[in-house]
Amino acid sequence: MNLINGKAGSSISIFDRGFLYGDAVFETILVKKKKPINLKLHLNRLNKGIKNIKIKNFDVNALEIQIRKALKDQINCVLCINVSRGFAKKRGYNIELAKKPNIIISTTRIPEYPSSYYTHGIKTKFAKTKLFQNTNIDNIKHCNKIDNIIATSEISKNYPEVILCDHKDNIIEGTASNIFFIKKNKFYTPKLNNIGVDGVMKSVIINTLKKNKITIKSLDIKKNSINQFDAAFFCNSIRQVWKIKSINGFSYKKNNLVEKLRVLLEE
Repeated sequence: MNLINGKAGSSISIFDRGFLYGDAVFETILVKKKKPINLKLHLNRLNKGIKNIKIKNFDVNALEIQIRKALKDQINCVLCINVSRGFAKKRGYNIELAKKPNIIISTTRIPEYPSSYYTHGIKTKFAKTKLFQNTNIDNIKHCNKIDNIIATSEISKNYPEVILCDHKDNIIEGTASNIFFIKKNKFYTPKLNNIGVDGVMKSVIINTLKKNKITIKSLDIKKNSINQFDAAFFCNSIRQVWKIKSINGFSYKKNNLVEKLRVLLEE
């Protein structure tokens, strides 16, 4: 079901600022057996983004009602939520030109990926596209994702996800995922300082590891240090965990800790 401000619809005015300028935030949520997974975490991040880009008059109660309406006839799906600043009175960047946010909700099928991505892992490589710090909007799910979009041009059947680095060659994230590394019995993930997005699945994994007293550290991970780790994997809310078989030709051996993590997440 597709809803625009609670009413069935699949189109938005060309004067919506989300369309005009990417003046919006979004969340993508996995729904299984009618239950939106980690909904509270997604809504917390959505609200953080709304406050960060100063969208006014957002009604969280209306959003929750619309989510229930959109999922009324759904069992398993992907729930997409976009909140834009609203319709503009006229063209221009001034945030005062739109006073009432638009809530756009859609549900789609859960994408199917080869089982080998989960069991054997995928090959990946470093993207040529670089990410740059932006203290105003990074670490939130805003709709100005053009760097990540351009990087998807480097995705192929052989490389279904690629790794984005910053201009100092620090590893940051995948085009639509976060990344973790494993060394011995410890987990590591890139430190994101005003760059990239801390995904909901990433936070779930970190909390799960801490709960089970497994060491997890956030630190700067250089592009040339991948051979210092025993294993690696991508994660996001829809794909869950994809093992990484190799990065730029450097191969990782099978690691039981990735499977242990899967079991812990299912619990």
